[in-house]
Amino acid sequence: MNTTIYPILGKQTVLPFYLSGIGISDPEYHVIRESGLVSHQLLYTSDGSGTLEVGGERYAQKKGSLFYLPPAVPHRYYPESGGWKTCWIVFRGGYASEMLGALGLSGAKYTADADTGSLDLLFKRLLAAAGDPIGQERCSALLYEYILLAREQLLVPSKERSGGSIMIKPALELIESSYMRDLTLAELSEKAGVTPQHFCRVFKAKLGVRPLEYIARLRISKAKQLLTETDLPVGEIALRVGYRDQTYFGVVFKRYEGVSPGEFRRLGYLRI
Repeated sequence: MNTTIYPILGKQTVLPFYLSGIGISDPEYHVIRESGLVSHQLLYTSDGSGTLEVGGERYAQKKGSLFYLPPAVPHRYYPESGGWKTCWIVFRGGYASEMLGALGLSGAKYTADADTGSLDLLFKRLLAAAGDPIGQERCSALLYEYILLAREQLLVPSKERSGGSIMIKPALELIESSYMRDLTLAELSEKAGVTPQHFCRVFKAKLGVRPLEYIARLRISKAKQLLTETDLPVGEIALRVGYRDQTYFGVVFKRYEGVSPGEFRRLGYLRI
C-alpha cells in the first residue's frame, strides 16, 4: 500500500528546510530521472530489495540501506524480485544546499547499514506532521532533526555510531569538571579507554569538532557567562576559565566572538 503527502507550499518556503513530499512506497516503482529531482531526496529501505544506479555505479538496496541524492543528479532505482518497500522524503530550502554541504552532504551518499529503527520512528512523526496544513514550522523542525539523523547514518561508521556516545561520555565529564586546566588528548583518550587517534576521530564524528577545540569553545562559553553575570575583572575571568595569559585569552575570545572580552561585556546580552 502506498502513502504519499505533498504539502501545500506556502509560508514554509521561507524556512531553511521545508518538506516538499513524503511517502511510503510498497511496492516501490521503477523510477528513472534523467535530470534528477528539483528537491533533495532521502530514501531508506524498510523491506525487500532493490537497486540504485547513480554516477555510473550500482548500489544494492536492502533493509538497512539509505541514500541521499542532491538536486539535479541523474539516477534510477528499481525493485528486485520479491518486492521493495521504501520510505522517502524530498525537501527544499533557500540555503539547503549550502547548509547540507557544510554538514558533509555535498554529493550523493549511501550506506548499507543504517539504523532503520531510529529512522522509522522519526519518519512516522514527520509523516504525521506533513498532513497538518497549519503546523509546517513543526514539520520543518522535525525535518531538520531527520536530516541530522540521516547524516549520522550516512557519514559515521556503524561501529562508531553504536558505541561512540558511551565511549566519549567519561571524557566529556572530565572536560566539564576540569576544563580550566590543561587537559591533553592522551589524558582524555585514556579516560575513554582507546587510542588518541581513535578517540579524536569518534569525538569529532559525534560532536563536529576535535577535543581540544571543544575545550576552547567551552572555555569561551563559560567566560561569556562570567562576563555577563559578574563584575569580575577580565584577567580574573581568564584565569578562571583556564587562560593564564590575559592577552592570549583576548585573542582566543575575539577569534570566536568577533569582539574582545571587554567589548562583549559592554554589549551585554545583545552579543549572546
